[in-house]
Amino acid sequence: VLRDELTPAGLHYLLIHFDIPVYEETAWRLRICGLVDNPLEMALAEIKALPVETLRVTMECAGNGRGQLSPRYPSGPWLEEGVSTADWTGARLAEVLDRARLREDVKEIVFHGADRGFDAGVEHDFARSLPVQQALRGEVLVAYAMNGAPLPPQHGAPLRLIVPRWYGMASVKWLLAIEAIDR
Repeated sequence: VLRDELTPAGLHYLLIHFDIPVYEETAWRLRICGLVDNPLEMALAEIKALPVETLRVTMECAGNGRGQLSPRYPSGPWLEEGVSTADWTGARLAEVLDRARLREDVKEIVFHGADRGFDAGVEHDFARSLPVQQALRGEVLVAYAMNGAPLPPQHGAPLRLIVPRWYGMASVKWLLAIEAIDR
């Protein structure tokens, strides 16, 4: 049971796969590429100029309960505490993708974070994908604010994807690129 309707940013659960990237907010660009007719880069100011949407979203970590496993899993050490609710503000992802004009053969949208590290001995950037029809739902946001304040670095500043009704791992932090693919 959540004690408060909104979880303060400092108490909102966190799972950070790799180090928090260092960035200059004024230099940050979101790249939209792949199977689009209009590949583009958008500055944070351009995204903030799009129609604004604020949604209250309860997010849960897919690793809830891992703290009970034996042997213990190396990440997500909580029992059932990986659940939090916040008001997320940003632009609708569909609006951003509309500017890039997705091609008809697009099946998945890949979201690339700026965080990079090693997993199972392989160095890579964190990325997740969504089927195109899920990505285009009007409630999926490219967020730049949390609970009425600028997005904190630990929660993905300057941009983060918010995917309501999906586990938190789909809400890619430090969103750097969106790639449309046909598989």
